[in-house]
Amino acid sequence: MTRRTKAWWFRAGVAIGMVMLTAAALRLWTRYPGDVDPVGGGFALVGTVLAVISWWQAQRVADTDVQAAGILLARRVLTEERAQRAQLLGGKGSDVVIDVDFFFRPTGGSLSAPPSGTLTQVADYFRGLREPRRFVIAGVAGSGKTVLAIELVLKLLAGRQPDDRVPVRISATSIDPDVPVRTMLARHLTATYGLKPVMARTLVAAEKILPVVDGLDEVDETDEPGYGSRAARVLRALEDYEHGPDRCSLIVTCRTGQYDALVADRAVPRGVVRVDVGTVTSDKAWRFIQAVTDQEDPDRWRPVLDALTRDGHVLADALGTPWRLTLAVSVYEERDPLTGRYVRSPEVLTEFADQSSVREHLLGLFIPARLAAAAPAGKGPTAERTHAWLAVLAGYLRGNVGRPPFHGRVLSGTDLVLHQLWPLAGDRPRVVGALVALATCLPGVGVVVALAVLAVSQVHIVDGRLTGAAVGALMLLLLPGVVAVGLLLEPFRAWREVWSTADEAGFRRLRRVRDRRKAVVDGVLAALGGCLAGAAVVMEFGTALPLWVPVVFGLLFGIGMATGRGGQNGDGGSWDGADPRAIIRGDVVSTLVAALTFGPGFGFILGIWFAELLDGLSVATAATGSAVFGMSLVASWSPLLARRYLGFLLSTRGRLPWRLGRFLHRCYDAGLLRISGVAYQFRHRELQDYLAEHPLPPKNATNDQINAHTGIR
Repeated sequence: MTRRTKAWWFRAGVAIGMVMLTAAALRLWTRYPGDVDPVGGGFALVGTVLAVISWWQAQRVADTDVQAAGILLARRVLTEERAQRAQLLGGKGSDVVIDVDFFFRPTGGSLSAPPSGTLTQVADYFRGLREPRRFVIAGVAGSGKTVLAIELVLKLLAGRQPDDRVPVRISATSIDPDVPVRTMLARHLTATYGLKPVMARTLVAAEKILPVVDGLDEVDETDEPGYGSRAARVLRALEDYEHGPDRCSLIVTCRTGQYDALVADRAVPRGVVRVDVGTVTSDKAWRFIQAVTDQEDPDRWRPVLDALTRDGHVLADALGTPWRLTLAVSVYEERDPLTGRYVRSPEVLTEFADQSSVREHLLGLFIPARLAAAAPAGKGPTAERTHAWLAVLAGYLRGNVGRPPFHGRVLSGTDLVLHQLWPLAGDRPRVVGALVALATCLPGVGVVVALAVLAVSQVHIVDGRLTGAAVGALMLLLLPGVVAVGLLLEPFRAWREVWSTADEAGFRRLRRVRDRRKAVVDGVLAALGGCLAGAAVVMEFGTALPLWVPVVFGLLFGIGMATGRGGQNGDGGSWDGADPRAIIRGDVVSTLVAALTFGPGFGFILGIWFAELLDGLSVATAATGSAVFGMSLVASWSPLLARRYLGFLLSTRGRLPWRLGRFLHRCYDAGLLRISGVAYQFRHRELQDYLAEHPLPPKNATNDQINAHTGIR
């Protein structure tokens, strides 16, 4: 169901609820008259409505406060980027950064820069540039471009003033050059950092966002992108994104070869400072290894350290980037969980003849080494299964690079977003999602059909007139009947709606103070209406039920209305720290809570009416049937994402784990994946490419060779 359709149904429900509430209040007033002034009651009602409208307007004004929104966004960006920095640097020695040399190359205007510098000097130099500040971080694969971008974001946030722009890192592969940059940034702020759409649009319109586009080299499958490449189109879209009369400030990371090709075709932004990331020198590699390895046993790494300082040795180039150096340390610092002895000897690295052999060797052992370090007791899937499952995902991402748009959307070549992974199985998840929608709507439709048959069977004509009870039952069936028709249409909508509007914005989680207040207000109003309607029904028909029964079910009705409204509102963002599982989890939880509260509450109120109007229908049976109808209604109109994700899991049996989110988060905890917003990404593109090329884990022959050197310590 689209957002517009849901909004229409919500407004219709509010209007019907107001009519029922007014009718219940008038009925109680006429049946139990008292010293109540109707004029005063009317003024009180109008005052309450005006107070609610004033509160809502105050909330809208607060959401458009640029400085407050900027502070909120900066705090959330800082929290997430700190977590990603720690994850990329690894658990042991996580504070140790290989501070390689950086070479500044201004490319236009009166820009000037020192010839080289360190990490701290890069941040200071960027902060000292005149507007627009434009950086391109270039380097070879594994040189630490993403780490530098994160460090730059953290240092800019550390000294940020209230009016400064907020640096926001975004994956280049998630940028659609055909979508305006302003729209793309607003969606990214909503989906990744949980900002309300009005708040995100306000920040973008006020030009308070500094885009940090990470991984421009990953948007094309060629090593020499030209003027017509997608990377060039992304750069042109950013070039057209203006801040007032000036070009926008931005930071871009890209591999050296790809950026040189774009420069040759004049497809790069103007007035930028290019920062080339240098290689790891032997002395810095030596210091890094000594800093992160066991100081009580320095001789273990002595052969490798000697090889790094030897002219012409293959390791000087093979371990010449921070990624490869970190990879080697991760593999050869693995210990046996029982004895504490090292599983491998670094001396093996000195026996390879070329860089590709070192690369294949380290990547083949990276997964078992990281899993052993994260879970020494061996809990979770084995290294072989982990390798096979990650290889399926890596192959899917590789296939997305250069792939034509899938149902009108360009698929990412790096991002693993849980609710957007279903194209891996083709259109089968859409079919399964439609079948799930059909299965959830049938119970509700069956209840309406049964009530309609019972009501029609009791229609009797006496003296040319229909009995009042039968007419009342048929009139009461009008609204559930219309809803039942809508439920039957839901499977067709589930199939027709290829991309849910909610997958761009996520779902609102009741974490912020304003959201909690809004949920409380919605719940209180709905609970009062439910209690009043239930009490009116009890008093009208004179049932033997005590008054606390309608109060309880009215409260359930209110909780369900508030939860369902918050959970199905696509206007909010899901921000739960560094946990991309929050969107699917929030969808499922909000649907279950709404179904288990709204269903019984709605069923009680509606069931009593039918029990009194239809002969032979007890209150318990009517309330139970109506509760089933309410739960079916909530489950059928739940957001598309959970149904599509369930269809994806069912369609990939045998290829991926059933609890895919839990598996991916375990891989994140083990250092195999990283998190960017609401997406998982492979720790490094080299690891992703390796898994795509090697769907099966390496055989034990390599380990047999290694075991010959493991007799030490």
